[in-house]
Amino acid sequence: MEKLIFLAAIADEFAPLRSQLRNLRGGKATRFDFIELGVGVIDSIITLEKHAKLFSRNDRVVFLGTAGIIGNDFVPGETYQASFFRWTSIGLALKKGFLPDLVYHDIKAKKFFGGLQGLPVISTPEITSDDTIALTFQKQNGLCLENLEAYGVARWFKSNNLSLSALLSVTNPVGKRSHHYYLKYRELAWLKLAETVLSRYKAGEK
Repeated sequence: MEKLIFLAAIADEFAPLRSQLRNLRGGKATRFDFIELGVGVIDSIITLEKHAKLFSRNDRVVFLGTAGIIGNDFVPGETYQASFFRWTSIGLALKKGFLPDLVYHDIKAKKFFGGLQGLPVISTPEITSDDTIALTFQKQNGLCLENLEAYGVARWFKSNNLSLSALLSVTNPVGKRSHHYYLKYRELAWLKLAETVLSRYKAGEK
């Protein structure tokens, strides 16, 4: 039996999908698992290590999340798949900190969703809430998404020789009003994640 595993920082992010997939269990020979990782890089890696025995190379694993968008018009609920994952920080962006060479490489994402635009996903230790920093990130990374957990999760999978894809729905433009817009549009984003997965799953494009 095929196994499709969905990961998210908080259970709310996959709750609409989980509810709707229950109706498909009788018609598809697929097992669905859901794992709540916790918020931030550290908790997500700890959780993955606790569940390490659940993953195999035959599994399809999808990280679901919300994201801020950098360098494009803000459309709440617009959904993208990750093209690759990148680690950065405010200190690195402002050239007030450094990391030794060859420590944090970009990590290519597995493409599981046909027809969806892919964007780079940057992860930082904190959510960016400053317009100047957001502009600096844009200059360094171009059009991209920001998500706290994505890079840490991708790094864990790469270190275990496993594949990972990511689907992210936009809640906010990155900047000083990031949290305001996140609170306003997060439920819409959760629904859009479910709609996107279901439409492609039913079409056989998992």
